[in-house]
Amino acid sequence: MSSRRALVVAALAALAALAWPAHAQPAAPPVGPAQPPPPPSPSPSPSPSPPPSPSDALRAGNDAATVGDWAAVSRLVDPLLRLQLPAAELAEAHRLAGLAAYFQDRRSEAEAQFLAYLRLDLDGQLDPALYPPEVVMFFNDVRARHGAELRARRPKSKRYWVLNLLPPAGQFQNGDRTKGFVLGGALATLAITHVTSFFVLRSWCTRVTGDEGASLTCDDRVQSARQLRAVNLVTGVGLILTYAYGVYDGAQGYRSDRRLQPYVTASGDREAFVGVAGAF
Repeated sequence: MSSRRALVVAALAALAALAWPAHAQPAAPPVGPAQPPPPPSPSPSPSPSPPPSPSDALRAGNDAATVGDWAAVSRLVDPLLRLQLPAAELAEAHRLAGLAAYFQDRRSEAEAQFLAYLRLDLDGQLDPALYPPEVVMFFNDVRARHGAELRARRPKSKRYWVLNLLPPAGQFQNGDRTKGFVLGGALATLAITHVTSFFVLRSWCTRVTGDEGASLTCDDRVQSARQLRAVNLVTGVGLILTYAYGVYDGAQGYRSDRRLQPYVTASGDREAFVGVAGAF
């Protein structure tokens, strides 16, 4: 009886040992349906190119104007007119816009653009070597018809009439720099020659006073003294005349604005006028 019980216990122990590894292993995760791969990330779209800078746009506009592509000039320049630009760049934009409008038969707009250009650059010009005569005539006509407004915009510099009595100071004050340098050089040359010849004559000659009056005695340098005396007289007269001309020219320039602008304007199919525009 005891041996049979021992066999039953041994058999149960063997069954328990066989069942233990199956319970010890973790259960495998349930197998579900296959997941699709993640979609590829979209490639970044190319960013739009930045607009050209004003200086680049003006440079391209001038290049287009050189070849006569006025539609391209308008496309490049018109957006610049709505920006806050330095005066020089804004003036150039108005000039190009005026040219483009003129050559596209928009004359009213061309006049407005040219006038805006002249308000920013009172001495603005169209180079006749670069542009046809008809547009240069149109531009000068705009300047002439709006001359009063443009003259009123010109700043008034402080001027002193008394400087006209001191040539070449009056010429420099009036803006005639070339004439001022020439006049100043002539006055300096004549004055130095006159004063130098005067003192040389004094060193060569002696003043003698007698019953019949005073005279100069030059002993052994009579001929040289006579020639130097003539130089002294000529330079003295020349100095006086040059000074008088300098005073007259300075007074004339003081009373008038010397910035004169020649212009040609057409009034009909077969008529044209040549004139000078300026402030007086």
